[in-house]
Parts: sequence; structure tokens; C-alpha cells
Amino acid sequence: MFLSTMPQPFPAPTPADVMDEATVVWNRYGVSTRHSAFLTAWTRETAADGSPLVTCRVTGPRAELAMREFANGLDPIGSVDQRPQVDYSEPGVVACVWRRGGVWVRLWATDTAASPAPTPLAMPAKVAPLPSGRLPYRHNTACGTSRDYTEEN
Repeated sequence: MFLSTMPQPFPAPTPADVMDEATVVWNRYGVSTRHSAFLTAWTRETAADGSPLVTCRVTGPRAELAMREFANGLDPIGSVDQRPQVDYSEPGVVACVWRRGGVWVRLWATDTAASPAPTPLAMPAKVAPLPSGRLPYRHNTACGTSRDYTEEN
């Protein structure tokens, strides 16, 4: 029996494969433990170009920071059609988007920087500091000289 010496191409990943890989990479990268950002349930949709799209919301107090770090340091499993990048095109949402094997992957979180900052409390008026009573120079009684310590040497 004759075996082909030509390498066989890998089959295109399914959306389920891509979801599993993204979850493994997220957990391996350690973003969830460093920033307390966790993935919720995955959903399957169809992208505007007709290709499959899998999305997952990232929750936690610093989810947007975790996604930026994840996108900048991510080395996805296998070949990718498009490298991960942070997307701010939707108002109030920050997303990390990439494409693998024809499947779009989108991790998203609400953009807390887009929400208005709380009004700061009124600060009390500053009080002018009182003089310390120390002179800016010292008189050396041993040799009868004085030196101004405010000058540069």
C-alpha cells in the first residue's frame, strides 16, 4: 500500500473548536486570575460577511484592561486569519476580536471608561504652611564661617 508523502491539510476548525481554544488560551494566559475577569457563556451568531461568529462577555472589575492585555500578548493556538485586536467601534463596549479558520471570535465587556466619572467631593481650602523657624544657613562656630545651604555646590 502506497502512502502519500504530501502533508494533508488540517480540516477547518468548527465554531465549537474555536470556542474551546479561546477558553483554553484565556485560562492559560492567566488574565482571569490577575484581573478577576472571567468568561461567561458563549453564543453563536453570524457575522456581517456571512461567516460564523462566536461571542463571549468578559465580566469583572477590570475586564477591559484584561482584554487589552490579552490582545497585546496573545499567541493564539494554530494559524489565525487575523491577529487579535481591541475594537472600540461600538459605543460603550470594548471588544477583543480575531479570526481563526474562517470563524470570528469576539470577547467583549462594557467600557467603564466611557461612563461619566462621579463628581468629586469638594476639597477644603489649602492653608499656607507656617515657617519652621529654621534658618536657611548655619553658622559654624568652630572656624567662624557660615554657609548658605540653598546654593548649588
